[in-house]
Amino acid sequence: MDLNVSCCWKGLLLFSLLLVCVNGQTSGPSFTVTFPAVIESRSEAKLCASLLKPNESLVMNIYVVHGNQSTLLLQEKAEEEFHRCFNFKAPVVKAESVQKMKVELQGESFKMTEERKVMFRSYHPLTFIQTDKPIYTPGQTVNFRVVTMDKIFSPLDQQYSTVVLEWKSRGHVAAFGWRRN
Repeated sequence: MDLNVSCCWKGLLLFSLLLVCVNGQTSGPSFTVTFPAVIESRSEAKLCASLLKPNESLVMNIYVVHGNQSTLLLQEKAEEEFHRCFNFKAPVVKAESVQKMKVELQGESFKMTEERKVMFRSYHPLTFIQTDKPIYTPGQTVNFRVVTMDKIFSPLDQQYSTVVLEWKSRGHVAAFGWRRN
């Protein structure tokens, strides 16, 4: 999976740089910002920004915009060319949500703004609880483990401070809990 993601990013960056080289006859500054078209809610997403041919001191701002609300992801002040990739925390969404990535590049005599759509998908981790045996007699200690996985069944680095198990038997509800020290 990591190899496919890496190849995808390299191909996208190569295409972006090729596009800039082909259209490189512009005299003023230009920029390229790359990010996935679909991002999982609450995940660590990657964004790359490049600034080419700045002819003055410029400020690049990158935002996620949803309705009237915008969140600043990156503010980079530069007088020379740069290329920078960074991770950001994707916003929390309950259902699929199309939002915008907005890039502003501004100097004293130059201003450019671009917006592109991005879809944020809801995140549904899977939690498995496993016991050491299928049936217990009254008074026996129940040993269990809890594992939370993402949609491709990779374990998440997540710890629980409290676990509460509840079960029903013949109309009665029983529960017990465990708290991490």
